[in-house]
Parts: sequence; structure tokens; C-alpha cells
Amino acid sequence: MNDEKMKLPAYSGPFKEVIPQYIQARNAMGLKYDWRLACYLRDIDKFAASRGITKPEIPKDLYDEFTRARPGEKEGTTQIRRSTIRPFARYLLSLGYENVHSGADDKRIFKREFVPYIFSKEDAVRMFALLDKRHAENPCMEEDAFRVAMQMYYCCGFRRSEVQKLQVGNVNLETGKITILEGKNNISRIVMASDSLLCSLKEYAEAYLKNASEEEYFLYPGAKRHTVENKIYDKYRSLLVNLEIVPRKDGGYPRLHDLRHTFCVRALEQMQEKGYDLYTSLPILSKYLGHNRLTETEYYLRLLDEHFAGIISKADEYGQGLYSCDKTDDTPGGKEAVRGD
Repeated sequence: MNDEKMKLPAYSGPFKEVIPQYIQARNAMGLKYDWRLACYLRDIDKFAASRGITKPEIPKDLYDEFTRARPGEKEGTTQIRRSTIRPFARYLLSLGYENVHSGADDKRIFKREFVPYIFSKEDAVRMFALLDKRHAENPCMEEDAFRVAMQMYYCCGFRRSEVQKLQVGNVNLETGKITILEGKNNISRIVMASDSLLCSLKEYAEAYLKNASEEEYFLYPGAKRHTVENKIYDKYRSLLVNLEIVPRKDGGYPRLHDLRHTFCVRALEQMQEKGYDLYTSLPILSKYLGHNRLTETEYYLRLLDEHFAGIISKADEYGQGLYSCDKTDDTPGGKEAVRGD
């Protein structure tokens, strides 16, 4: 992966040469490139330069100052800085750089019982009524692409990045097959669009993708990857405000990733209502979501009691050992809890 494809921000401090190497090394290990991470690393680069650092080093006093909680700052923001600088410092040490403090003795671990927001059915009705109203009054690519994105998040349970990276060639408008290539954990899968979603996809493609190549982004064609991400996120936050959906108890607004949680709850509710055997249907949902182990699905769906109590009681009938394995990071309390992926 070259720097142009990675769309790296400009680095001008003491780490300007080593940060691109670090991102390349992460990519070689199967960790996908993330524009936000590249920007967080730029923050480290700028911070070090502002403190007079001229070569790749992270003295302990610099580490302590950079990772210290700042007045009025949310805990999650502080943790982003800590979780960015630690692995970067370990990488510098692996290359033989000196005077690098890795934070190995830093015991300030970010822990909380994260509770995702589950959109009620009334929330969903109001959300899509507003999006449909905007579409009818002022059809344009800026709004229509966002409307289609929200439909895919809610109807298919996609991860945030899966929708944003979707290319024209990944969407079969004849069969309704949506192909996710090399998603999280490098898992590829096919998701079938419902009839109503397929109708929206066809309408959108007919209006805006007539001459697009298969490699073009399905949403916001012609835009850069991080531009697509920012457009969708900004419009999503504005949508929540217009719908008067209040922030969570911790002050944060519902994340895009919470639509994936909502999809999972609705899917399990439907399975339960139809009398499906959860012992056999839960693995199906796990594969649909792109998980590589059943335990990811179990921990991923530990939600509010009013949404999950009936499902848990039903699953308990099949034995206590079903979900006894270790948990992974695709969880409400894992990596995706900051902004979702």
C-alpha cells in the first residue's frame, strides 16, 4: 500500500519519516489503514515538535504530558491519545530508537461498562420519514447518498467502514447481492438486500452512478475515502439533533455503530418470535455479521435488559458452556466503542 493510497496527512515533526513506516508495518500485519489513526499520530508529531523534540524519541516527561487528562476532556478522548502513543512507542523501540518511553508501567487502563444505544422502532420510523421527506423535497446526491447509507446500516447491520468503502462493483443491482470484501479480520461475505432496500439502491444508482466505474465509491462517487467518512458522520450527528435523540448518560451521542447493535437486537427478536432454535440460529447471525467466532456475537450483543432478557433466558436453556470462550475486540467495550468500527 503506497502513501497516496493511504491518503496520509502531512507530517512535519520529528516522526515525519517513521510514522508512514509504522502505518505500513501495521498494514503488513493485517491491521487496516485508518485515517483517524493517521491524524492521531499527527497529533503526537505536532506535540513533540512543540516541545522541542527534533528526533524520533519519546522521553517520559513528554509521554506523561501527552497522556495526561486535560480539563473538561471526556475519558474516551484521553484514552485515544494513550492507546495511540503506546503501540507507536513500542514500534520505535523495536527499531532500536533510544529514549523512548512505551508506557509499559502505565496502569491507567480505560474501563467502563459501555451500553450502546438501541434505536426504538419509533426512532426508526421518525428517522426514515425525515430522510424520505428530504429526498422528496430536494433530491440531490449529497442527501440521497446519506439516505441510502442509513438504510444499509439499519437494514443490513453493516459496520461503519463497510458502507463507506463500498464500491460500485460490490453492489449487484440485479440480484441484490452486496459483497463485503476483506472486512474486519479479513473476512469477506455476501449480504442480500431486501426488496425495499434494493429499490432504493437502484434509484440512487440510476440517478448518480450511470457512468461510474466498478472501482468508484458507491456513496459520494469522486470523493476521497476520508471525505466520505466525514460527510456521513457529520450528517448523522445533524440527523440525531433534528430527531431530538438525546445523548447517552455519559454525554456521548448514539454512534453509527449503534445501528449495527440495533439490527442485531431486531434480528434476534424476530428469531425468537418465529420460534427459531437459538442454538442453531445464533451461528447463522454470527456469519452474517462477519464474525469469525461465535463468542464475538455473544459478547457483541450484551445489551440493555429490556431488549435482551427474553433472548438470554431462551439461550440459557441450551447450556451454560455455549459462550465460555475468550472475548474479542468487536464488542461494545472494545476498540469500536470510541467512534465505532
